[in-house]
Amino acid sequence: MKTYVLTARRYPWLLPLVEASMRGLTQEPVQGFPRLLRGLRTPGGRPVSDDEALLALNALCDLGVLERIGLGYRLNKELFDATEGSRVGIHAALGIVSESFPDGPPEAQLCVSLPPSLPAASEHVIREASADLRSSLIDVVAGAKHSLIVASPFWDAGTAGEMASLLDKRLGTGVRVWLLGRFERDLPAGVRSELRRIASEKECSILSWIEGSGADTQTFHFKAASADKGERGYMGSANMTVSSLRSRMELGVILTGTAAAQLDRILRVVITMASPVEV
Repeated sequence: MKTYVLTARRYPWLLPLVEASMRGLTQEPVQGFPRLLRGLRTPGGRPVSDDEALLALNALCDLGVLERIGLGYRLNKELFDATEGSRVGIHAALGIVSESFPDGPPEAQLCVSLPPSLPAASEHVIREASADLRSSLIDVVAGAKHSLIVASPFWDAGTAGEMASLLDKRLGTGVRVWLLGRFERDLPAGVRSELRRIASEKECSILSWIEGSGADTQTFHFKAASADKGERGYMGSANMTVSSLRSRMELGVILTGTAAAQLDRILRVVITMASPVEV
């Protein structure tokens, strides 16, 4: 439920809009669910983006009313109907909290990715104390309006492809993007192929920082992201790999306020020491 609550708090209009569009659906699996939501429009009149649709679907999966089936989703109609009252209550409570605490959420929010075989009791306790790491990271990336830095020493083709799709949309809206890795001399072929999709974009820089060898090596080991010069940030243990984001236990924090601004300053210094990567 944590991811649902965080999504509802950051995008108070999104989940009620998506849920209203789902009321006529059956429990049959739906392929390409995000495309089904493309006709929806925000309160300001613009279409709901694929990124926003993905955030909503992740939140509903977290709540259990949707289940991922391959590339599609299945609606649990009974649970969807049974939780309507609690979902309305969540939005009402968040509205009261927003009025009571106009400065917004705390500067740091813990997030976690978990192995699929974790004992149910352990998973419940951890989920109650944290948000989903992958969804939280996607939220930072998808929400960037002006600039975005994403840094991780290690990448695999699966995550590079997912990130390239998100970054391509951000680049299309004029966001300046820096992507930092520890790519050494040779990019894995799969990662190279995925990053090539965005490498030619004028506002995209793909960089690597690793110098020297042995005890004299200078490089980085942190995993972080910063949107809009520190408006929001992410810092954690997970590499940009499928195993880290989906099947291992990793911890991170979503940052706002002073901590996010300080992280952004550090990342901007680091990218000045990095070198462009030929993809």
